[in-house]
Amino acid sequence: MREIASCLMGLLLLVSGQVSAEPSVEGGASSREVLTLAVVTCPVGGVQIRYNPPLRDTPQDVRIQGEGVFSNCVTVLGERVTSGTTGTDGVRQGYSCADLLGIVPVPAGQLVWNTGEVSTFRLTQISARVDGPLLVVVQSGTVLSGKFEGAQAVNTIAFAATDLDACRSPEGLPRMSGNQTLVLTKLL
Repeated sequence: MREIASCLMGLLLLVSGQVSAEPSVEGGASSREVLTLAVVTCPVGGVQIRYNPPLRDTPQDVRIQGEGVFSNCVTVLGERVTSGTTGTDGVRQGYSCADLLGIVPVPAGQLVWNTGEVSTFRLTQISARVDGPLLVVVQSGTVLSGKFEGAQAVNTIAFAATDLDACRSPEGLPRMSGNQTLVLTKLL
C-alpha cells in the first residue's frame, strides 16, 4: 500500500507542478534550488462518510455527511497544533459511484485545529481502486486561508473495506470509512 500511495503522491506532484524538470547545473544542483519543508504532519487519522440516498452507478442528487479527525500532529513552523477535525454536510447534484474514482475537484473544506484556529482548503482528488476492496484517495491542493495559509496540502485516505460493487446493487453504497494522514508543506 505504501508503494501505491507513493505513486499517487508522485502523480499529484507532477499534476500540481511541484516537481521541477529543470536540468541540473554543474555539481548536481538545479539552477533554481527550492527547499520544501513540512510545516505540519498528522500521521494518524480517520474519516467516515455517509451518502443519502446511497451511491449508485447512476447520477443522482446525494446528501454527503462526513467527519474526519487527525491526531499525533507534529508542527515544524508556526504555532504548535496536535490534532484537528473536519466535517462536511452538503448535497452534490448528479453524484454517482463514478465520482469516487479518477481525478475530481473537492468542494472547499475547513479543518479546525485543536487551538480553535481554522484552515480552509481547495483540493483535487485522485482515487484508485487497488486490491479488491482497497480504495486509495489522495487529495492535493492549497491552504487558501487561515492557519498555514499558502501551504501545500496532501491528504491520503485508505478506505480498506469499500465495496464499490454495491453501487450496482439495489441497496447502493451507503457509507465508507478509512484511515487518513495529512501533510502540509511550504516552499522556502
